[in-house]
Amino acid sequence: MEPEKTSAIVLRVVDFSETSCVVTLFTRSMGKITALAKGARRPKGPFESAIDVLAICRIVFLHKTNDSMDLLTEAKLDRRFRSSNRDLQRLYCGYYIVELLRTLTDEADPHPEVFDMAFDAIEQIDGQGQPAETVFTFECGLLQALGHAPMLTRCVTCGISKTRIDRVHFGLNDGGLLCNDCCRGKSAIKILGSDCLQLLLDRFDVTLENESIESKSDSSSKDETPLAEQKGYREARQLMNQYLNHLVGHQIRLQKYIENL
Repeated sequence: MEPEKTSAIVLRVVDFSETSCVVTLFTRSMGKITALAKGARRPKGPFESAIDVLAICRIVFLHKTNDSMDLLTEAKLDRRFRSSNRDLQRLYCGYYIVELLRTLTDEADPHPEVFDMAFDAIEQIDGQGQPAETVFTFECGLLQALGHAPMLTRCVTCGISKTRIDRVHFGLNDGGLLCNDCCRGKSAIKILGSDCLQLLLDRFDVTLENESIESKSDSSSKDETPLAEQKGYREARQLMNQYLNHLVGHQIRLQKYIENL
């Protein structure tokens, strides 16, 4: 069995014995894995303090082909999350990204682009990036990469195109916009204002059928207002929370700690 080498983000650490722990990692080449780290809890363990939630490290592990856990044999720290010492809100945002990776990704399902987005988001949150901007951008990118992006340009039921920015119905059960006819009798319907729809279209980088790409890019490039201050953001933030909760089937725990972003 050849050892696997890759970069990883530590998502979860659970004590297994007096000296060992079970680690959940999101790796660049193998996706999410769960591995046993023998000796990780010893004062002078073999992992050089690299096993800590939100740490980014280079790992070596043995990938088991049967139902047993992978075995982590080496971990070298590349970057430790340090903002917890100065800003609790940034720590919550980091933990929120970790929770999204844990709940929305499958074991051994590689998504290198998701790893890169998560790496960039953690780096921004740990640095000088705006938490609201960083978190929302990551959520949109994650949904697109995993095939869960909402349909915003046409009715998800009948397929009729949306041709103007105005008040719309969004079906949480359906995963996107619903026309006036198709939303009748359905549950979990949210009504979104035009500002919220425009913000979502910009963030998911999609265009309505009658809107030129040039005019879209020109209008979006002029708005340098921080995301949290833009019209429609609070409504879009609420929708994102509800949409993600619907996808995972339960309330995402860290949402309540970032609700003021």
